[in-house]
Order: sequence, then structure tokens, then C-alpha cells
Amino acid sequence: MANKKFLEEYPLYRKFDTGISKTFTRRPHGGYREDTLYLNAIPKPALNLYCVNCSSMQTFNMATEYYRDRNSIPQANGAFAEVPYMCASCQRITQRYFLHFFFKDVVVIEDGSEEEVTKTNLFVHKVGQFPAWNIEMDRNLEELLGENADFYKKGLITESQSYGIACFAYFRRITENIIDDLLDSILDLVPESDKEKYSAALAQTKKTRVTQEKIDLVKDLIPESLRPDDVNPLGALHSALSEGLHAEDDETCLEYADAIKNVLVYLVNETIARKESSRGFTEGMRKLLEKKTTKQTARDTTRPESENN
Repeated sequence: MANKKFLEEYPLYRKFDTGISKTFTRRPHGGYREDTLYLNAIPKPALNLYCVNCSSMQTFNMATEYYRDRNSIPQANGAFAEVPYMCASCQRITQRYFLHFFFKDVVVIEDGSEEEVTKTNLFVHKVGQFPAWNIEMDRNLEELLGENADFYKKGLITESQSYGIACFAYFRRITENIIDDLLDSILDLVPESDKEKYSAALAQTKKTRVTQEKIDLVKDLIPESLRPDDVNPLGALHSALSEGLHAEDDETCLEYADAIKNVLVYLVNETIARKESSRGFTEGMRKLLEKKTTKQTARDTTRPESENN
């Protein structure tokens, strides 16, 4: 199906497998019969998008059918559809997607009979989108990246056009440039029992210039607070970076680039958020203790001298 993740997050021309298939049964004496697949049979999920009129994230629903006449999808050239999504809250803002559905990956099924069945998978990609795919940067990440922010913006631009090899190269370069600062920032979140091990491993990272080696030295010491569902983000980052850039195609590099981007954003935001939360807790406790001390001092100064003695 053309699901939420595809419509909300996929850039132009990145292929998505809908999970829907079509079969062609060839008869032994010629001719064939085929399934008829209509565009309107494809699900129409609700989306969670930013509405400029509501100035907040809102639910967007598909405003029309893919095709008014249940047009079927031909095997050769596929079918195109304009898909408008409207904000359910204000009913004023519309996000439009221009989709191309096509069949790919033919599989011949041998069922032991005289008939030969050919199964094809239905894919879809965006050939247009308005408003355009968002290439704005995460604020915390932009602050940490500093002079590398320009690389990140270029990475987002190449990702928006599905230039996977270029996108992977940009995000990999960024990771190589900021990895030392990122690993240093994690130190404050490491439990006291593991701080000595992490600090020793961190010192070893300064002796190598290879990003994968740096991550490998500390990835098993990352605190539980940075492990969503017990998934190690540094381990995922290490895996993505270790894949060969020169041997993969645009589609594969795009997947690795997306993984690198998501891990970087997660680590930066979580590290900053947890540090701010810890700082807020410390400041709050300090103020409570100061207030308690002030009250106690006030009581002592107003207590009768006989009581003080």
C-alpha cells in the first residue's frame, strides 16, 4: 500500500513497494488472463503533516479518489495519479502528491499445471510534490554542526531528488567531521559506574582518524537512556558507515544515508534534551534547598533569645 511513511517522508523518485501484486496466467494454447487492479483499491492513509494555517501538526486526509473512474493500472507504462491531501482541522491547506504506479520484478510461478503464472509487484514513486519536500534543518543539529551545516543542507537537497550516492557521501563526511564532538557530549550521560570505561575508550578514539574505529571503541558503552527499544544508535551508525560507497547503487545508498541522518538527529536531540533536563533538575533542587535554608534562617533569627539558649 502507499503508506504513511512513503507519503510523509520519501523523496522524489525513491521507489516504494506497495505490497500489492498482479498475476498473469498464460494458457498452454496461447493467450492469457490477468487480474484487474484498480487504483481505487489502493489504501488512502491519513497523514500527520504540518499545517501552515493552523501553525501545528495536523491530520491530513485524502480529498479525492486516486481516479474518479476506477482506472486500472496497465502493465507496460503504469498509471499516474494526482493525490490531494487536505488539513482535517482548517479545511484550507492542501498537500498535493503526484504519483506514478508501475509493475516490476516479474516472477514466474510453476504450479505443476499446464498454465504458467506470472506475478508482478506494484511499485510507486513520487514524480512531484507541492509544497516541496522539506529540507529545513533540525535546530539543535544545525547548532552542533556549525560549519558542517552547509554539507547537511546539500545532503538534504540530494536526498530530495533521490541522488543516493551523493547524499550518502555528504552525510558520511558530516559524521566524520563531528564524531569527536558527538562522542564527547555523550560522556555526561554515561552512568558513573561506566564513566571510567567510557573515558578510557574515548581517549583511544583520539588516536585514530577512522570514524568506524572511533564508534566501535565506544558503541557498547552507550548509556541505556540513548537506546530506544534497546537499539544501539551508535551500532546502527557504525553499520551504515561501514557499507561500501563505491559498490552500491543510488537506492541502497539512499537507505544508508537516511539511516545516518536519523541516527545523527536522534543522538543530538536526545543528548541535548537529557542534558537540559538534568540541568533543570539540578537548578530546581538548588532553588528548593536555598528556599528551605532561607526559611530556616528566618525562623532562627525570629526565635526568642531564651529559645535559642
